[in-house]
Amino acid sequence: MADQSTVLAVFCYKRASKLKRCIDALLTNPECADMDIIFFSDGYKNEKDRAGVLETRDYINSITGFRNVIKHFRDRNFSTGPNFRTGLTYLAENYEQFIVVEDDLIVAPNYVKYLLDALKFYKNDQSVFCCTGFVYPVTPEAFNYQYDSIVYQRFCSYGWGGWADRFKNVVWDEQELQQMMDTRPGFKARLNAEGYDLGRMLKKQINGDISTWDIQLQVHVAENHLKVIYPILSKVNNIGFDEESTNTFGVNWMETPFDEGKQRSFKFCPPDLIVKPLQKQIKKPFSLPELVKRKLINEFIKATRQVKKAS
Repeated sequence: MADQSTVLAVFCYKRASKLKRCIDALLTNPECADMDIIFFSDGYKNEKDRAGVLETRDYINSITGFRNVIKHFRDRNFSTGPNFRTGLTYLAENYEQFIVVEDDLIVAPNYVKYLLDALKFYKNDQSVFCCTGFVYPVTPEAFNYQYDSIVYQRFCSYGWGGWADRFKNVVWDEQELQQMMDTRPGFKARLNAEGYDLGRMLKKQINGDISTWDIQLQVHVAENHLKVIYPILSKVNNIGFDEESTNTFGVNWMETPFDEGKQRSFKFCPPDLIVKPLQKQIKKPFSLPELVKRKLINEFIKATRQVKKAS
């Protein structure tokens, strides 16, 4: 039986077909039958999105297979960032711990088991901020690494679990984030230590160019020298890199070996075990050359789509 202090949380918008695939995958995890699931469904931004949002909510109303299905249907469009921010705040105020997915994530049959076990193992170590189910390609066998988890310092939003008490001091306010950037010595260096994209992402969030939520969590991780626990084999596959997506498009640079889900027992590493070669592999997608290459490819794809729409 699953830990009843843990709730599953799903954030979604207008992609009913993707959400169905996400939920079908979740239901391959036997723990789900004993767990509550809560949906944070954002309201439609315009008439163009209305049908997709209503279709998504009709599907949510039909879902069975969980202990209880709880629905937070927004009465207006919050946008991605506020939908997550208010949702995570609600989770932290009402549940001891939670496991989060977005509607474009396909999870392995052992995703929930892995995160439940990880949350139990690392619960009392306040240096660990959260545990993620996703990992970029790594080769632990090359270093005779014997554990099923890796310690890293970058938050990953692609399927994760966290504890309510870790969210008390997260800074969400853009003005306060700007003040931190302006007044804290070494702020930018600490933030960019885990990827050259992070400082730029924060600036876009502060300026209102994007509506996100994960960069605020990364600021919290970086400024408090916290850790994030990754698996050695990804239990999450992202299917959101298409025209239907709100915040991702272009080439899927997140392709990684995917767990078949047969493993049900895990050996977790100590929270102070730092294996730099493995961390370097996780960081590779965020190196400057990789970021430049990805940007060029995505800009080409974006331009191609615009030409197709115009023709």
